[in-house]
Amino acid sequence: EAERDGGSASDAVALSQQGGTMPAPEFDPLKWWLASREGIDDATDRDLERSCTRKDGYRTEDEARAHAAMNGMGGVLFTYHCRYCDLWHLTRRPSRG
Repeated sequence: EAERDGGSASDAVALSQQGGTMPAPEFDPLKWWLASREGIDDATDRDLERSCTRKDGYRTEDEARAHAAMNGMGGVLFTYHCRYCDLWHLTRRPSRG
């Protein structure tokens, strides 16, 4: 289990003998989604590549808007919530709602 969580078995044994524990790995929703999907869908993969993996992600919409404003792009970039990684991204396309 320690190897799956990012540490080796010998690291886990050494920490256990010292009375410590290994830190829990940070959950990555994008890696979980990719690993748990049932079939490969080329259209979804293209959308994922375009929408998520090449863009910076922000924890909140306000954080994304602040980043755009700090870079002088407040009136040019719009925010959207990513269905793949659960973060917020910036785009030049206005939202549909």
